[in-house]
Amino acid sequence: MKKNKIWMSSILAAAMVLSMTGCGASPAEDTATQTRSAEEYVTEAAQTLTEAGSYAGTLKVVSRMDDNEDSMAAEIAMIEEPLQMKVDIENMFSGQSVRTQTYLTEKNEDEVSMYMNYGEEWTEMSLTAEMALQSMQIYDVRENLLLALEKGQDWTQSGAQDDQVTLSGVIPAAAVYEVVNGGSLLQFSGMSGIGENYYTDVEDVPVTLVLEEETGEPVSCTLELTKVQQKVTDNVMRELQSESGGVTVQEYQVTMDISQIDEVKEVAVPAEASSAINYEKEISYNMNEDQAS
Repeated sequence: MKKNKIWMSSILAAAMVLSMTGCGASPAEDTATQTRSAEEYVTEAAQTLTEAGSYAGTLKVVSRMDDNEDSMAAEIAMIEEPLQMKVDIENMFSGQSVRTQTYLTEKNEDEVSMYMNYGEEWTEMSLTAEMALQSMQIYDVRENLLLALEKGQDWTQSGAQDDQVTLSGVIPAAAVYEVVNGGSLLQFSGMSGIGENYYTDVEDVPVTLVLEEETGEPVSCTLELTKVQQKVTDNVMRELQSESGGVTVQEYQVTMDISQIDEVKEVAVPAEASSAINYEKEISYNMNEDQAS
């Protein structure tokens, strides 16, 4: 993970230098009169995310299908190394709220403990770091935001207010699968992890990016995925040869906010999680007891 960060930082730094040369103005003029272009803002934001060792964030998903509105809001805190992560989730289904909490904490280089709180009961299980992060991919707003920046195109500044700038761009159709499926962004609708063939004929995805005007740090990113959700749903239904009238997707939007970059120092697992039920240990213990008897 560290090697990847170092490599990406070098690439982004080189790109930034190239984008800022060739203007013909003196250094003094550059400092005094020149503002960042949209592409320069994106490059700076991507470098900030690449180098970030910790962050806080939120993830919001709004889904309306056949006039049924559901939503998910998650509060996130994450430290990259050693891995510590907290995700506090509130799902709204048909007006009913369901809340869960998940914590990841690194046990050693290859193993992670996952603690989950659902219905006031804590459970624990051990996973490889890769499996743990994969299961939580939709909530890793740093990685998903970075992927959107790397694949985004046609950036233009569309607004500036309260010391923040707003950029508009698109994820080109050819990169939609990599961004959406790679970030598990359709997980809320149950369409995560499906094959690229279900993304046939998707269109470019509009992206709105908000950054701090002075520092270039990313603040928020919104992906308009309504048409993607509709196309993927239609393709799945077609393969299933469903005789139903299909599903109408009125809205599917994902918003990722990020803050406290490199300021989160600890993500502590609550003390009450110490009584978590570890079903793996329970099953292993019972099997050993059966063999012994």
